[in-house]
Amino acid sequence: MKLLLSKFLLLTGLWGMVSWQAREAPRPYNIIYISVEDMWPSLGCYGDTLAHSPNLDQFARESVLFEDVHCQVSLCTPSRTSLLTGIRPSSSGIVKIDDDWQSILPGVTSLPRHFRNHGYYTALAGKIHDPRSGGSDSAYSKVYEEHGVNTNLMPLQALEDLTRQNQPFFLAIGYSQAHDPWTPAQSAKDKYTTNQFSAAGRASVYSGQVHSAEGIRELVRNYYGEVTEVDSLIGEVVQKIKALGLYENSLILVGAFDHGYNLGYRNRWGKGNCYDNETRVPMLVRVPGNPQNGRRSPALVELVDMYPTLVDLCRLPSPSQQLEGLSFRPLLENPGRSWKKAVINHRAYAVDIVGVKTRQYNLIDFAGDSVQLFDRIRDPINLVNIAGSRPEVVRKMKRIKAKGWEGAIPR
Repeated sequence: MKLLLSKFLLLTGLWGMVSWQAREAPRPYNIIYISVEDMWPSLGCYGDTLAHSPNLDQFARESVLFEDVHCQVSLCTPSRTSLLTGIRPSSSGIVKIDDDWQSILPGVTSLPRHFRNHGYYTALAGKIHDPRSGGSDSAYSKVYEEHGVNTNLMPLQALEDLTRQNQPFFLAIGYSQAHDPWTPAQSAKDKYTTNQFSAAGRASVYSGQVHSAEGIRELVRNYYGEVTEVDSLIGEVVQKIKALGLYENSLILVGAFDHGYNLGYRNRWGKGNCYDNETRVPMLVRVPGNPQNGRRSPALVELVDMYPTLVDLCRLPSPSQQLEGLSFRPLLENPGRSWKKAVINHRAYAVDIVGVKTRQYNLIDFAGDSVQLFDRIRDPINLVNIAGSRPEVVRKMKRIKAKGWEGAIPR
């Protein structure tokens, strides 16, 4: 299986390299990696009619929008660990908030460290790593902030400074929006009224307090206010990138690069499970000169795919560890092409509880004790368990689970 996977990765990498050679950059791409927290795809460009997100909606028209992206664990630090190391929880066992990845995975090189090792000036402005899970492996040439920014003071300063570097750069920006508690700027909150939102189906208990229907609607309003606030911040950063003349030589990624959020559904406000609204995240990727910018890809993608994709796009050698994601460069070339048949997640603090998602179904296997099955198309929030009425689908999904992530790659 590993030999077949290696051959597939080599072939897709070579195919992609040839197809992108028509546009030679004057020097290697800069990487600008912009992450927000705890946000499902609550943006206008994802079809959310309540969201006020004009800047990201515009950026979506200038990039490739991935419609069906999922994290490996819907918990901050293990999700970030899988993305930044390219190693899945099924291999590492990392599913807890305080699992120290550098102790558990000695010798593994993080994504930004790999770029620094290969000639990039690397800078950090905000929360990308987490000290509770081992922090960074000296990945950054300069650290402006590491706990999460909620203004653009440091991101804009970092961009100014990076224009003076005589080498390509990797800039990681980590905003603290939309992590709770939600305290958006009043100007962002004023884009909404509480009566736009519904309390139906949402838990009344939040942060240990019981809320009325009006209080629940106000919580959701505040969440959306943070979405609008970070939309404005990212819009300002994109404008700065353009003003500094960096836009046409910078590969820009924007998304919630940890996990989604329940937002009151399923009697929960948080995350940690394998349900769609906890694992699904927005992701926009702009490669300069890509004729497919402005299109959407319905393909199943995982955050663990980020590392091999950036290595592929920037033509770097592979790191010392085997990357367990799949470069989605071919999707940037052809967003509508066939792709993975499934993606796999794990429950926080329980690596044996596994979610398997195809385009239509989400199977959650509770370590062999029981299963839940949801129709992702008819029931996107995964409220109605249909496992009892669809045994043939359960069997099919269990076969996919048994084969693991390597069995889900395209042939």
